[in-house]
Parts: sequence; C-alpha cells; structure tokens
Amino acid sequence: MSDSERRIDWESARKFLRTERLGYTIRSAPQMPSTQGLAKEAARGGARGGTVFVTDYQSDGRGRRDRSWRSAPRVDLTFSAIFRLDVETRHAHTLNFAAALAVAAALEKNFPGSGGRVSIKWPNDVLADARKICGIICESSGTREKLDYAVLGIGINVNRREDELPCPDSSGRPRATSVLAAFGEKMDLPRLLADVLNELEPRSSMASDDGGRKRLMAEYRAKCSTIGREVRIISDDGENFGVAADITDGGELVLTTGGEFTLFNSADVVHARVHC
Repeated sequence: MSDSERRIDWESARKFLRTERLGYTIRSAPQMPSTQGLAKEAARGGARGGTVFVTDYQSDGRGRRDRSWRSAPRVDLTFSAIFRLDVETRHAHTLNFAAALAVAAALEKNFPGSGGRVSIKWPNDVLADARKICGIICESSGTREKLDYAVLGIGINVNRREDELPCPDSSGRPRATSVLAAFGEKMDLPRLLADVLNELEPRSSMASDDGGRKRLMAEYRAKCSTIGREVRIISDDGENFGVAADITDGGELVLTTGGEFTLFNSADVVHARVHC
C-alpha cells in the first residue's frame, strides 16, 4: 500500500497530548463530508467537551460566510472540537482568537526559526509569510446567559506543494500557503493535531473570566499583523477602507478613516499591498 493510500493513524496523536483538563476524545474516519457538521450534530446530542472529529479527507466542508473548504486527501489537517465552558454565550467568539493563537504557537513550536513569519489576520486567519495557512470557524449554541456548547473547526494546509495550493477567490488576496510550501518540510498530521490541541486547552479556558479574556487578547494583539495595516473591510454593509488601529478586548477591529473610528465585530479583511 502506497503512502497516498494508507489510512492515517489518528489515535497516534494521543502519545503527544499533554492536556490536563479536557481529556480529548478523538473520533476519526477516512472520509467525512464535514467534521464541523458531525461535531455540531454530536454536540446537540450531548457529546462531552473535548470530543474531536478528524478525517483523512473532508469532501464538503464550509468556512466563514459559507465558503467551501475541501481538504486534499491525507495531506491536510481538518478537525472540529467540541467545547463546553462555563462562559456567557456572548463571549463564545473568544474561542476564535484562542484557536488562532494555538495554531500559530503549534507552528512556531515545530519551526522555532520562523521568527515573525507566522501571524494572525483578524479575526482568525493564520498566516505564514503573509499567506493564509489556516482557516477557523466557531459555531455555538446556548441561552442568552449561558453557553451550551461551542464547536471549533480548524483546517490547516500542511503537506501540499506550492503548485497544489488553491488560487485566491478574489483579487487583492494572497495565494494560500502550506507548511511544506512555507517551511520546506512535511509534518506528521497526528503530531500536529496533538500540538494544536495542547496549545488550545489553556487558551480556551481563558474565555471563562474577564482576566483570562484580557490576557488572551493581549497575546492576540501581539500576534495580529492586521494592526497598523491599511485594510479593506468587507462586511454585510459594504466595503470600508482605512487603517486597522487596534483590536479591543472584546475582539472588535478598530478602523480609522479620516480621523473617524468604526468598530467591526465581524467582517472579511484584505491587507493592502499584499501580492501573490
């Protein structure tokens, strides 16, 4: 059996896990239409926090704004994790920032010489050399006061060559990259899964109190390459141009245009003067 045909042994991730609170449970299959869809269904059915759905090949995934996300068979890391936290529902979006930081930390752990090459584009795209290497989606359910569950979906381009990466879906966006294309090395996918989960556990817990959220957002601002950049903001209300002045402790992007400040809770951001 060739490497391209061999199933990934996702259970091998367990020997690299160093988590204490969640005790992750890994559910895997050679193919899933959407790890996010299966994880949400399981969460609605009462699956415990820390349950992780991961697959060799995701055939019909969806990202933010219902964009298609198809992983390449056995070369990308695509998984979704269920979280049940003692947190108000309005703070569930904090997990977006926790996940982006966890992915960035996992990459830098494996490539310690990467320096400032890994960054985050608001709100939760992880970049390597200013190109997208990871996309994240967070979907949650609960009452106004209390979160029932949140499901984090994470897709990382890992072992695809440069010529196998997708072209941007609109002008002005940089071409995507992968671990192989950016750092010149292939990675063991179960090991990377464990590394991300290890980094995610302590950061996800920060969503539960004001002090934790402030510490998390301070770490996020230090890693966010959007701050200080000229940007184009694409939201349901249209497009806005200006400079990303800051990110608030609540996660809003602060855009300044002609001395006027505007806050954005959710939008797409295009960094100016970035070329493929």
